[in-house]
Amino acid sequence: MKIIYSLCCLALASGLRLQSAAGQGQPRDSSLVAAATTRLASLQMVPAESNSNLYSGPEYIHYEKTFRSVKGHQFFQAAEEQTGDIFYDGALYKNIPLQYDIRYDQLVLRFPQSPYQLRLHNEKVGYFTVNQHRFVRVAATTPAPGVLVPGFYDVLYEGRLRLLAKRVKKTQETLSSGGIELAFLESNRYFLEKDGKTFPVSGKGDLLAALADKKKELRQYVSAQKLKFSKGKQEASLVKMAQYYDTLR
Repeated sequence: MKIIYSLCCLALASGLRLQSAAGQGQPRDSSLVAAATTRLASLQMVPAESNSNLYSGPEYIHYEKTFRSVKGHQFFQAAEEQTGDIFYDGALYKNIPLQYDIRYDQLVLRFPQSPYQLRLHNEKVGYFTVNQHRFVRVAATTPAPGVLVPGFYDVLYEGRLRLLAKRVKKTQETLSSGGIELAFLESNRYFLEKDGKTFPVSGKGDLLAALADKKKELRQYVSAQKLKFSKGKQEASLVKMAQYYDTLR
């Protein structure tokens, strides 16, 4: 793919040189220069299948296939490809089949009409969306030492404050008579960004402490709405608390 892109640039450059040589002593054809510039600028806007910039990266290895037995999978929500948008290296690519490997925090693509899979360069990914979830990349330079590690975070809510979820999958290997079995264990970690500070949130108490200026109102809201914070309901309740906080002045 990179070869095609390079050849296009080479052809355009050659065309300009030939035109210049043929017309020495005559006024420069500015329309040709403008056309070439427009063509180069439009390369980022063509369908993703035709753009080599997106489909570049090292091969993705399905490490789970080296185990005799596997429970679960390493991807976000589903083991199959899902369609999403990717903001990559300054360009937005829409409706791209992708997989997000939570275990190793890698965004995986398949070459069009090919079984070959690659993993994108994380540092070039601004954000991506999948199944109504928007993941943003937190860089190593983000000022939150000891709180936010570099990687992709699911934006649960964004307003005056921002609530993030770090999707995590750990692996557990078990030795059995038939060989080594691999299991994926999923968990979530939550973080609140407010006034330039980041707070880890493990439950209702942490969120109330971070939003202490409206603690009384939030307690009343939690009680009135009968919000639950058990494992399966905590995330939705944290989002509702963050949304309600933004309505308070």
